[in-house]
Amino acid sequence: MSEELKNNSADFNLDLSYLQDVASGSTEFMIEMIELFLTQTPAYFDQLGQLIIDENWSAVADIAHKIKPTLAFMGVESARGSMAEIEQNARNLKKLETIPPAFKLLKDMSVELFIKLAQIKSDLEKTI
Repeated sequence: MSEELKNNSADFNLDLSYLQDVASGSTEFMIEMIELFLTQTPAYFDQLGQLIIDENWSAVADIAHKIKPTLAFMGVESARGSMAEIEQNARNLKKLETIPPAFKLLKDMSVELFIKLAQIKSDLEKTI
């Protein structure tokens, strides 16, 4: 698991500079992308949690692979790195015992992430 996430699970770094670059100054685009993330990602996390419980490692790797770029897009690099480790461990059937605790840290962090992004979205909506 990413040491940065492990050490800072409650205080992760949220850097929206990539999203801002892609949006090219469009507040509406940023709002749309944050909304999409907030709509889709919690369901992916729930699905991933169930797949880990079921020990369906192939599907765990596939869902982790789907989540990984969305975390990068929202600028949560430490979480993206940890999700990449989950993906690789599940795909390679290695260090499987590390997956549940790594996912728990990510899941706990995601709650705060979703709250922060919802606030950012709300703040952005006030500017248009």
